[in-house]
Amino acid sequence: MIKKRSLSNGLDILLVPRNNVRSVSIIAAVRAGSAHEPQELMGISHLIEHSVFRGTYNRNMEEIKRPIEEFGGSLNAFTGKNLTAYYAKVPLIAAKVGVEIIMDIIFNAEFNEEDIEKEKKIVLDEIAMYEDEPVENTFEQLHKIMFSNEFAFPVLGTKESVSKLNSLKLKEYYLEKYTPKNIVLTIVGPEKDLESLLLDIEKLTPERKGKKCAFKSPIFNNNNNNNKIRKIEKSKEELSQIYIAYSFKAPSKMSQDFYSVSIMKTFLGSGMSSLLFTKIREEQGLAYEITADYSAYNDNGVFTIFAATIPENFEKLNSSIYENIRNINKNSDLENWIEYGKKRLSGRYMLETENGLNFGFLALDYYLSFDKLIDIDEIVKKINSQENKNIIDVSNDIFNNEPYISIVKPK
Repeated sequence: MIKKRSLSNGLDILLVPRNNVRSVSIIAAVRAGSAHEPQELMGISHLIEHSVFRGTYNRNMEEIKRPIEEFGGSLNAFTGKNLTAYYAKVPLIAAKVGVEIIMDIIFNAEFNEEDIEKEKKIVLDEIAMYEDEPVENTFEQLHKIMFSNEFAFPVLGTKESVSKLNSLKLKEYYLEKYTPKNIVLTIVGPEKDLESLLLDIEKLTPERKGKKCAFKSPIFNNNNNNNKIRKIEKSKEELSQIYIAYSFKAPSKMSQDFYSVSIMKTFLGSGMSSLLFTKIREEQGLAYEITADYSAYNDNGVFTIFAATIPENFEKLNSSIYENIRNINKNSDLENWIEYGKKRLSGRYMLETENGLNFGFLALDYYLSFDKLIDIDEIVKKINSQENKNIIDVSNDIFNNEPYISIVKPK
């Protein structure tokens, strides 16, 4: 059973027992992502994520990475809209040092000016690389026309915003956001090891004051305002395919329709046996890639269909996608598709429990979203209890609206 511990300084810790493993997974989630950034600091969360690995007041760059990697472990991080996460997976013999290093980089980063300048060049190269990547282009311009708040900002920031960041700004932001109250630590491993690691964590946590940042949700551009663009196209050199994303407003994570939409997303676009893959790629040969995705937030959600095809197939692809999503209730095999969605979705939840790191992220996401501990059996029960009629109704509600469309095509 997952246990929650809260230290006196506000740090929440999730202990996820896995007695049949020989590893420990450690995840530190900071409630500070790109959606929390003011416009003039775009990209600061991502640059901090990079820079903490350059050195702390206790360790240099090699002393951060090597003690984990020499035992065969892994250390990594990512920045999202609502959080920045740092994670390590190590064999039991290195559990203590793994925890110490994660705690060190989230509380004691040095931000040496010379190192920050080096890391800025790396991030600027990363931004340039994404500017050349058609899939990233498709979604970046989609967010710009779809959202009117910070969700429109790129997670990496822009060349202009990142170039203006410096060591002082990073330190100030880090000290403001990287506080015990604004962090949730998740540890997965054998139960006896978790309890002993808990003592180390308390010693390594500073009494740094700060508030807990609330998770943010996207604000959509007003549908009724004719000045708002609903479709955007961009032409690029050296492309042979057209890339297209259709995004629709969808229910929130807190909605009673959350699991119905998740099932619908799964049978529409998850796996090579999904409806869109079967109908559009296998039967019609209209696209090499086609997927569906559902991103749910506290106040609302986004349902997106993404496809890539050659220019001569584009019109047929476009028509076929609309035909399939707007006539779901007319599909003669709909009950079997819904059953596929339920089985695949519940199965994927169950499989996540087999991997310590993956299960740690799942438990963390559930806690951050719902402020409660995850119960896989309860989730599977909710998935399987969704009525077909509700899945059809919520699908119609989503797809009867006009989507936001982003296209990147050959010049």
